[in-house]
Amino acid sequence: MMRSLSLLAIAGLACLAGCVSQSSATPPANGASSGQPQQAAQAVLAERGLAPAVSVIPESGIGPQTLESRECALFLWSKTDPSQFIFFQRAASGSARMRLAAETVEVVQTGNRGQVFGQFMTEQSFLAPGGETVEVSFQPGEELQGGQRVEEGRLTITSGDRWRTVIPVLGVRACRP
Repeated sequence: MMRSLSLLAIAGLACLAGCVSQSSATPPANGASSGQPQQAAQAVLAERGLAPAVSVIPESGIGPQTLESRECALFLWSKTDPSQFIFFQRAASGSARMRLAAETVEVVQTGNRGQVFGQFMTEQSFLAPGGETVEVSFQPGEELQGGQRVEEGRLTITSGDRWRTVIPVLGVRACRP
């Protein structure tokens, strides 16, 4: 059921994005030509004091990450099709590596709350270099040898202009012996 809700949300976003790129039958009020529908839409938003949403959705995953002996980390993948590895946090580091749009960035931890999940908490906040705030929250799943699953969760990214993007995630907390 959660998967179908996620797909429904993604389909809704795709429809909204398509609306911005479609030209209207009547010319825009600001005199922009119909051959430039995206620029016309942005001009109308600007006239109303609104800014267009900036995409922070990961375009791909981050590369493989390694752990030193006796080191633990949190690994999160997007629950999209295809699933992508988008968040990595070493225990007690105070930072994480994640994917924002087309780039991999280091985010600094600003908050820690929720339940204890090994060396992590189930609700964390981060600040990205571009000023975006990132909230990570998840539900612990079954225990594994050397770790535990993240049954379900979400990454909520709020841009500087207050646009909020929610990405459903799953993952694992794992330790290297």
